[in-house]
Amino acid sequence: MTEAARALTPLYFQRALADEVRKITEGMLFASPGGGDPVPMQVFCQGLPVPERPEAGAGDMGTIEYQDGGEEQAVFRCPWCLVRIGGGKVASINGPQQVEVAVGFGIYSPSPENRGHEELLNLIQRVYGRFATDPLLDRQYTCSGEFEWELQDEDTWPYFFGAIGTEFRLPGLQRTNAAKYM
Repeated sequence: MTEAARALTPLYFQRALADEVRKITEGMLFASPGGGDPVPMQVFCQGLPVPERPEAGAGDMGTIEYQDGGEEQAVFRCPWCLVRIGGGKVASINGPQQVEVAVGFGIYSPSPENRGHEELLNLIQRVYGRFATDPLLDRQYTCSGEFEWELQDEDTWPYFFGAIGTEFRLPGLQRTNAAKYM
């Protein structure tokens, strides 16, 4: 596969979108569960980093309880953004790919006024505004212009979660001369 064709893959699209979210959130600072000074948004692709396991004894591979706590530890290590590809389709052999993507956010807002949803709505609006006014990403990926967003249903104070979803079109690949493969 050529370098140009490789750039048209969902993987490269995901990386470009993560870089764009870093730009969108640049200069924004958020409360940290550890206290101290506000911190910038961390952006990840597809999944949050797995927390490090404590050193296990000889033959000890960890426990289910630790694994559950480890996942929770990652979710509550705010602030974070997760750029997650949900799926895609190619309607014809050399047609464009349609890639579904969600941009999710997790923030920590310990204020007793319980208004962390306002920070989430601001983040969602920034992502929407970026692609509503300029649907082109990295000169090759085009946003469909259709968006869905959601905030969490449950009260999880002081942690707040929300996401915006959309679809991007990636250019199709060019056919090669099939005769040379026969």
